[in-house]
Amino acid sequence: MRRLVLTRLIGTVLIGAAALSGCERRQTRPEAPAAGPARPAEFRHRLEGDISGDYRPVTETEEAWRVESLFVGQASAFAAWEAGRREASPLILTLAGPQGRVALTPLAYEVTDERLSLRSVAPGGQEARLEVRIDPGALATARRNLGDRTPVIVGTVTVDGLRLPVSLGWWNGD
Repeated sequence: MRRLVLTRLIGTVLIGAAALSGCERRQTRPEAPAAGPARPAEFRHRLEGDISGDYRPVTETEEAWRVESLFVGQASAFAAWEAGRREASPLILTLAGPQGRVALTPLAYEVTDERLSLRSVAPGGQEARLEVRIDPGALATARRNLGDRTPVIVGTVTVDGLRLPVSLGWWNGD
C-alpha cells in the first residue's frame, strides 16, 4: 500500500513537473514577430535646373490652415540631406493654423524640375502632404521680373484632414 501511495505521489510530482516545464517553454517561446520594420524615409531629387527660392501665396485664403511660404533649397542642399547631413532642410513648408505658425521639414520628398511632393508631420501628429506642379517657364518669367504675383507652383496641401488648393509665386523679398 505504501508503495502504491509512493508511486502515485511520484507520478503526480512528475506530471506536475512536466506541466510546469511545458508552461515555462511556452513563456520563453519567442513572440510572433511585430509588423515589419518601419519603411525608411525616401528622399529623392532629380534637378537639372535651379528651382531654389522662397515661394509665397499669390492669393490669400481664410481657411483654418493656409500656406505662408515654401522654401526650396539648392541642389547641393538636397544632396546633403539625402546623404544624412541634416544641418539645414532643403524644404521648409510654413503653415499658419489653429495653433499658430509652424515650419514643417520633410519626412519624405520627391523633387524634380516640374513636380514636388513633400510629406511631413503637422502639430498633433497629423500627416501633412504637399503635392504640386512647378512651371519652369513661369519661374523664369518671375525671376526676370524680380518676383511678381505669377503662379509658379500650383497644387494642394493636405493637413489635418483638409485638402486645400495652393498657388505660389517666386518671392524676391520686400
